[in-house]
Amino acid sequence: MMTKDKHWIRRYRTALLTGLLFILFVAAFLKPWPYMLYGPGSAEPVHPRVETGHKLDEKGALLFTTVSTYSRPNIFSIIYARINPRMEVKSEQTATGGATNMKAYRNLLAWMRDSSEANALLAAYTAMNKPIDVQEQGVIISALLPESKARDNGLQEGDIITQVDGKETKTFKQLSGYLATKKAGDQVTVSGTRGEEKFEATVPLINMDASNRSGIGFQSDTVLKVTPPDPVKFDFADTGGPSAGLMMTLEIIAQLTGDDLTRGYRIAGTGTISADGTVGLIGGINYKLMAADTEKADYFLVPYNEKNKSNWTLAEETVKKLKLSPKLIKVSTLQEALDFLKNLEPKE
Repeated sequence: MMTKDKHWIRRYRTALLTGLLFILFVAAFLKPWPYMLYGPGSAEPVHPRVETGHKLDEKGALLFTTVSTYSRPNIFSIIYARINPRMEVKSEQTATGGATNMKAYRNLLAWMRDSSEANALLAAYTAMNKPIDVQEQGVIISALLPESKARDNGLQEGDIITQVDGKETKTFKQLSGYLATKKAGDQVTVSGTRGEEKFEATVPLINMDASNRSGIGFQSDTVLKVTPPDPVKFDFADTGGPSAGLMMTLEIIAQLTGDDLTRGYRIAGTGTISADGTVGLIGGINYKLMAADTEKADYFLVPYNEKNKSNWTLAEETVKKLKLSPKLIKVSTLQEALDFLKNLEPKE
């Protein structure tokens, strides 16, 4: 009997090994890993995604650039990204900045995009000396402090707080003013929105500094509702993050003034935008440059900060290493970007 069994195993050994390998392959293919992959995204015209009610025939294009990201990849995707010089692998913890979970991270990215649109409007109308209505709508949790007990009690990044203990707190001043009447160890009930849903959580307060000021323990920003006098609409729902802010702002100004800022060129770029027109640094500029090169951009607007030249340094290194064609242009403010574009000789 033993001899027959061994004979059967030898006879079907190849089939058994093939079946086992197939099962292992499928298991490896389906198993997700806590990493995020980065690579070149797209370089698309902003024009079709911004409507102002004013028509403008652009001879060239203002291109906003993105990074392609892929979360929870399988082992084969990770290996491919490791050996691909145009891709990068980061742990999920590093990529999300330690966000509570991926849903919280995505909610935060969605708010960053919405905030970018609001700031683009503010910066554009300020640059054109036109009035615009602004209302504060809540306080968003951008990051939880390590000592905070909020995460363990139901709060997470991307939550927008509009009430504390039933009292309206749509501004940071209202929120901090109410919490100042409490002491560490007291509990407060906060509520608001979490993406498309509503949330409520009861959290204990902690000492925020040596003066015994009490608080929940998070970094925050203000959620703004900006209403322009023109019928401006954005179509960036399929993107996340704030880095298209500069290019949005330039497109708004071009359409509302009737001035084709492209001068016939393909102008790619990136950078956050503040209401005062400051252009902020971003991540993944190397991948955005790769995307711009693929789309044959003539110029690339690079966020530049005299105290932190990381974007500019990486952009220069990437262009040199990969022999990319876009010419790099430093921009620290919206006005610098406008000055560069307006002074371009029109492309024939």
